[in-house]
Amino acid sequence: MKKIKILIIPVAVIILVGCFFLLFSYYNSPVKEIEPGSLFSIKKGESVYAIAHGLEESGIIRSEKFFIFLVRTSRNAKVVKSGVYGIDLGMKNTDILRMITRGIVATEKFTIPEGLHIKQIADLLERKKIVGADEFIEASSNQRILEKYNIPFDSAEGFIFPDTYIIAQDLSAEQIVEVTIERFFSSLSDIPYRDFSDDELSKVVIIASLVEKEAKLDEERPLIAAVFYNRLQNGKRLEACSTVQYILGKTKDRLLYSDLKIKSPYNTYLHTGLPPGPISNPGIKSLRAAVYPAEVDYLFFVSKRDGSHHFSTTYSEHLKAIEKYSDSKSVGHQIS
Repeated sequence: MKKIKILIIPVAVIILVGCFFLLFSYYNSPVKEIEPGSLFSIKKGESVYAIAHGLEESGIIRSEKFFIFLVRTSRNAKVVKSGVYGIDLGMKNTDILRMITRGIVATEKFTIPEGLHIKQIADLLERKKIVGADEFIEASSNQRILEKYNIPFDSAEGFIFPDTYIIAQDLSAEQIVEVTIERFFSSLSDIPYRDFSDDELSKVVIIASLVEKEAKLDEERPLIAAVFYNRLQNGKRLEACSTVQYILGKTKDRLLYSDLKIKSPYNTYLHTGLPPGPISNPGIKSLRAAVYPAEVDYLFFVSKRDGSHHFSTTYSEHLKAIEKYSDSKSVGHQIS
């Protein structure tokens, strides 16, 4: 009898362990019916009970009680991070728990091309369903953000750095704007550049924004930057077609002479000095050109209609270039 009792105990233990293992495996196993890439949002300060209930209600896990047990036994209740998470097919409860305690949130990827202005970037982000266009435009003029990064303009135009970004899906418009501005300053420091004053940095960014819109060839960027600096030094109007395009809000292959008479502080055909702010968001090559312009005495350039420009030092030489490369009805990337 004693031998039987001795045998019963280990057998019972084995059975209990086996049952526990089977139950654990079942409840921990992935739910096959969920859609691949299903999104689940955890709010800041949300309780483990609410999270587990939401996961079960969304059909992501089999049992909220099991998930709560898993969280409690792993002592991870206090390290669950808020955010939007992508749940894939084949993810066990333990995988999901690991994801939300490490903050491996779902991400979005997007690319901002060089030379876009803020409204174009906002439209791009809205098309990709990352953030609303109006939200982004409003965030780019947020006074708190402008003061935080010492941006002396009415918006972050010029400081939204063109690059490829991978961001968390739940970032706000303000957070996205800050991410792009921080990328701007980190990229600018790679040029490298000296410690500019606020006024000097403003000048560099405005010049770079003009270069970005005028240049097609990388080797011409320092030359175009030099033309703008030389004209400023000589008290000449910049007369950059790109500033008129900015006023129009669209790109025209050829500007009419009537376009050059549009009244606006951005019209550099009418006003001397720099425009009030950047007209685009320049890339690193244009910024580098604005920081290190070519050492030339050119004061003029005109488009050759093949993406390149003819550069001139004297007005008479420039007039000959205009006659050669332009027609009588339009102006294209012409500095007069």
